[in-house]
Amino acid sequence: MPTHPAEARAGAPAEAPADAPADLWRDVPHRMSIGLRYQSRDDGSLPSENLTCFLFAFPGLALDVPRLERALARSVVLNPALGHRYRVDPAHGPQYQESGWRPRVDVAAASGAGWEDARTTARRIADAEMGRPFDLRDGRLLRVTCVRPPDGSGTVLVVTVDHTVCDGISYARLLADTSAAYRAEDPAGGRDRQQAPRVPRRASLARVAAAERRALAGAGRDELCDAWRRRLPDGIPDMVLADPLPWTACTAEGDQAATLLTGPAYRRHVRQAAELSVSSFMLATAKLLHAMRPSVLGQELSFFSPLPGRFVPAAQDVLGNFVSVLPVTVHAPPAATLPATAAAVREGVLWTLRHQGAPFDAVRDAVGNGAETNGRFAYERRSVFISGNPVMRLELDGIRGEVGVPTLTDAMFDLSLWISDTGDALRCSGVFRKQLLDRALVQGWLDSLH
Repeated sequence: MPTHPAEARAGAPAEAPADAPADLWRDVPHRMSIGLRYQSRDDGSLPSENLTCFLFAFPGLALDVPRLERALARSVVLNPALGHRYRVDPAHGPQYQESGWRPRVDVAAASGAGWEDARTTARRIADAEMGRPFDLRDGRLLRVTCVRPPDGSGTVLVVTVDHTVCDGISYARLLADTSAAYRAEDPAGGRDRQQAPRVPRRASLARVAAAERRALAGAGRDELCDAWRRRLPDGIPDMVLADPLPWTACTAEGDQAATLLTGPAYRRHVRQAAELSVSSFMLATAKLLHAMRPSVLGQELSFFSPLPGRFVPAAQDVLGNFVSVLPVTVHAPPAATLPATAAAVREGVLWTLRHQGAPFDAVRDAVGNGAETNGRFAYERRSVFISGNPVMRLELDGIRGEVGVPTLTDAMFDLSLWISDTGDALRCSGVFRKQLLDRALVQGWLDSLH
């Protein structure tokens, strides 16, 4: 499955002109489930569970569904990636081809008459989304379901996007676009609504791919690959869970744990990060690595963290998947203090940001050919994944939706850690393989953030 724009869009079709038309709902950190069960069909199509899904609860808001559909249509026009249709190109393999379509909002009845019934129904729908194979050829890269109780006590939305065309940063931008478009569709706006400024259509993925190819031509590509080969661990990452169970014997059955820093604990964390000249995310990562130290192998720490990948100007504000997942070696030996580990994490994060744009297929070969990997890309082995998430905000009629997440039952990595600083709280969740780790151990690691 394509995971980087240069890989996903090589040979993409010609683009259109740029100017063409107090519970889990509040306290669970944002998470993304990347499905595991890909299956190639005889015709070459790829059904996918590769989804980003969140729930947004709007108590007291009787949502105008036709108005929301018009707002979503504006977002699709603004972001060409959402108008793509999946295809298999004979020369280049899996591709997306632009194909205009109009999004719709599916309306689902709540299981009962009240507000809590609507929340329960929406969570059930979101949970089912994460387990349903998604055939990209149907053109519905964006799916929205609206749940409203008969008593009119509110609305819950389930917003699902295929992750191959929408990373976490893009999902947050999609929410902002939809919020703005919904305001522009205000029926009480009169002339203001009719004269709302027209936002130019953003660059297509094809234009971004072309810009990437130019930036990575010749010596630039070779220099970038060489830099990554020097930075990557040799074959399998050094930071591996100290468990002898081989990957092939470990199923993806997963469980979840979470923690939340608010009030004095959050302020202490932010103050300590400032004293160490690191970000809140960097300090949280360092604390987690320190807590996990007794349970991992290796003299140096290596963990997976996604690269934003928006290294060419053409990618600015474009909705798409610009993330490559590569292990980054952090030079923090077992005896390192927390400040030393935080400094090493800071250096590793800044290094990756300065070296974005790695041609994923080339670097994958450098990562995957280690003796212990049996020629397979290293993220299919023992590994820890750590990611920071943008804050997700969807605002309709002046009400900001309360964010919820579906239940995750698959763990792509041995342990995935998601960190989000909302400005008044630090949220961290872990999704882990049940055959390797138990909830009490993972919860202890997360609680080390306090």
